[in-house]
Amino acid sequence: PILNAVARVLTATAAGQFDDQEYLASVNSADEHEMFMLSVFRMADLRLHGRSVEALEQAENLEDYLGKMRLLLDPQDGAELLTVVQIGICAMLAGDFTRALTSFTHAQMLSLIPRYAFLTRDALVKSAVIHACFGNSTTARSLLQRADKIARPSSWVEAHIDAHRDFAAILTSPTSHEEALDQLEAMSLHDIGELWPFYIIAVHRLLEASGYHDELDHRLEMFDAMPFPAVDKEGFSGSVIPLKRAMIAMKTGREADAQAFLSRSDPKLPYTRLIETAGHLYAGRTQQALHQATRLKNETRGFRLLEIRRLSLLAAAQYQSEAIQKCVETLTIAAGLPRGLSASEIELFSPETRELAIQRVAAWPQDTGGPSAFLTGLPKPGHTLTEREVEIIGQLAQGHRRTDIAKNLYISLNTLKTQLRSIYRKLEVSTASDAVVGAQRRGII
Repeated sequence: PILNAVARVLTATAAGQFDDQEYLASVNSADEHEMFMLSVFRMADLRLHGRSVEALEQAENLEDYLGKMRLLLDPQDGAELLTVVQIGICAMLAGDFTRALTSFTHAQMLSLIPRYAFLTRDALVKSAVIHACFGNSTTARSLLQRADKIARPSSWVEAHIDAHRDFAAILTSPTSHEEALDQLEAMSLHDIGELWPFYIIAVHRLLEASGYHDELDHRLEMFDAMPFPAVDKEGFSGSVIPLKRAMIAMKTGREADAQAFLSRSDPKLPYTRLIETAGHLYAGRTQQALHQATRLKNETRGFRLLEIRRLSLLAAAQYQSEAIQKCVETLTIAAGLPRGLSASEIELFSPETRELAIQRVAAWPQDTGGPSAFLTGLPKPGHTLTEREVEIIGQLAQGHRRTDIAKNLYISLNTLKTQLRSIYRKLEVSTASDAVVGAQRRGII
């Protein structure tokens, strides 16, 4: 039965192989071992087809059955270790990095079983991958050092673990961006396997830092056309490529494209909401950006790079709204993070806030002058449209004449003319039609 189930997982063209009535009829629902294996196969089936959030939901069943079986299990058979590692991988792909790290820490606390040592090593390496992409690079390096001390048993998964170890090491290495990029290009996507979403993060970070923007845009477009196991709007695996493409679209002034990419991303992910906050900034919706960056504080806690991005967004929003003292306070908080800010972390701040930090924040580290890799080309302070101005643009886009707009908004024609002049100045246009186009390009309407 187990071999038949494995064959179902590997040969299925769609998820749901373990929910048909014929198969369920062959399972003894009163047997905890069989129900445990059913949950394992369901989780694998969903994960292999990009349904990472649904796969993670199976983890609750796994944990329940594992708890009931724990007293009957042989501590040396590796069942508990295998289960918590698999739950951790599901959580990674679903974008629940806190739960993933919790599962991998659980794995590390279990006794090391020599013949299953690769599972303990896998837990350490995958924890390092999460920290290298979103957390603390120092922690990532420590985890990799611990993984390297574990004896390597003979297992077919070692090549995949090595690949994951290598790109976590590349992201935390002090080597130049060019050298790191060369090392990354030498890696096999086959060996990276289902952690391909984190490979996308690495590719984006290194190509962006190296200044290869056209190549990055081309590469992401190519990745988007590849048959990766991903479902739009589901988890991290279904969101990473659209989110990275949205970032490029924002930086190149294609706000409508950026919004289209964002609509394909999982709105529950903190990473999605961070990129949405950047979208508000590029569109001139400063108040929305301030509100969202502030609300995200609890969700980025414990993940250093996510928190630095949040602080950079908050500082940029405060700078745009001309709240300079609050911006300085936010930059001071960033400079006071443990071990200060590295050169690559400084580059996550906008050029304007970096210049302000150099002038006003005593603890700000020496800026090497590298180009900002995030939040470049934002609207100038004072160029953010008010809510009323956005309403007026919306009326213009619908084809209403000035007299109709004034009547619809209960304002005088003179007031409308004053607000139109303000809109034209902020959008740097001279006609109503150009104002509509400019607002559409920014994603305001």
